[in-house]
Amino acid sequence: MGTRASLIALILLGGLALLPPRSVEAGQIKVSPIRLDLDADNPVSVLTVSNPGAEPMLLHLQVQAWDHVTGSDRYLETRDVLLNPLIFRLQPGQQQLVRLGLARPLGSERERAYRLFVREVPERSRQNKREITTILNISLPVFVAPREGAAPLLVWRLERTSATGLTLWVENRGKLHAEVSSIALQRQSGDRLAAIDRRVYVLPGQSRRLDVPIRLANPDEPVTLTASSRRGPLQAALSLGTSTTVEEALR
Repeated sequence: MGTRASLIALILLGGLALLPPRSVEAGQIKVSPIRLDLDADNPVSVLTVSNPGAEPMLLHLQVQAWDHVTGSDRYLETRDVLLNPLIFRLQPGQQQLVRLGLARPLGSERERAYRLFVREVPERSRQNKREITTILNISLPVFVAPREGAAPLLVWRLERTSATGLTLWVENRGKLHAEVSSIALQRQSGDRLAAIDRRVYVLPGQSRRLDVPIRLANPDEPVTLTASSRRGPLQAALSLGTSTTVEEALR
């Protein structure tokens, strides 16, 4: 039996169950964990999908490669990751284990990123012309770590894009993704200028663009950036048109 066939059999029979106590619930569907991590030593993981609602649901799963283009997310077809099952019906109060694993070893010095989509398939029996039907679509990050140790290396840059707005660019020159949240810009006096209250993933070798609706009366005015990451707090001093590297806080 070859490596690919062995891995498929492992997924079908069970594999490794990695179930951190973190979950997300959207509508009638609850999934756990909210992110999945694979590597050469742990090529298989498990997702638990639950239906706490009162109606049965037909769900379809798909994995796509994930990167950033001009600062925005892009998703591409891939055969790097196997899923089982791909489609299933979930009755009220029922849960389903979904196993995913690497189709083959991915030799790379840089982390690979994917998105696992859990989508509801609309059924005619549930459609009612007098009601609005909401179709669920949950997206979860999947990361495949490189063999050797790696870390993110963030470079921040603040640019003026209009008379009333700025753009905050963050580039990751490292080999591992960064997960940043609670981003805030403030003056040296401590007065807050803007806040970006959402989680931002910055993939290795790529950049993210964040629009900031503020104006600096003095283009030479220094601005302090603060944020949170999975590795600890971040802080950087920024000025328009100047790049600032943040490395120590991510180690």
